[in-house]
Amino acid sequence: MAARPKPLPPEDALLSRADFKLFVFQRAGGKCIFCSRPAADAHHVLERKLFPDGGYYSGNGAAVCDLHHWQCETTELSVERVREAAGISRPVLPPGFEADLQYDKWGNVLRADGLRQAGPLRDDDGMRRALTTGRVISLLVYAP
Repeated sequence: MAARPKPLPPEDALLSRADFKLFVFQRAGGKCIFCSRPAADAHHVLERKLFPDGGYYSGNGAAVCDLHHWQCETTELSVERVREAAGISRPVLPPGFEADLQYDKWGNVLRADGLRQAGPLRDDDGMRRALTTGRVISLLVYAP
């Protein structure tokens, strides 16, 4: 007899790394939220480095296959699209982030003119590599 799934925690409940993956995969039925392939990763919708506690919240996680995980990292798939596909109704934001602004995965503010105002991870190598691969690094602007 298969083990009964645990009830999903509230989206704003801080989880252990293992429970984060367990519940994100459980919510998606073990499949990528964008296709029918098996989920390979529990993706952080907003980069975990933006959170002082690691960002392991159900409302900050999405089950994705390898292909779609990379598209999330490079921001080809927007934060809003990931949340919608994952069924996240109450997004969890890092401290200091404003609910009325839109951010990319790396915490850069998406501006109305199409540019991205560099956020707290402005010098992060992973962010710069992902945005370069996604061909959007040229949209990143820095405050004077």
